Amino acid sequence: MPLLGVLFVNLVGSFATWLVQFFTQKVAVATAISLLLGALILGLFIATRAALSGLGSMAGSVHPMFGAGISMIISPRVAALLTTYMAFWVTVELYKWKVNLLQLWARTI
Repeated sequence: MPLLGVLFVNLVGSFATWLVQFFTQKVAVATAISLLLGALILGLFIATRAALSGLGSMAGSVHPMFGAGISMIISPRVAALLTTYMAFWVTVELYKWKVNLLQLWARTI
């Protein structure tokens, strides 16, 4: 009977260890992907903001009225809106890519 108890404790312990290791790896990968995606979206926002600022300063150097017209057309929120739009589609494409990889992996088994 003590042998059966030791076997049961070892089985439960090894299962618990495997479960903790599995979820720890899963959380670590999810955290890394989230941080990477956040950094890429921030870089995308900064690049969009720089491009729009460059466009505004270029338009102002051509003629002051042209620069004023561009500043009326391009809202200060355009950089955030474009970044959100592009980040949304990047996330959608990443999801579709991941689903395709899972389908390919499932076919090989």
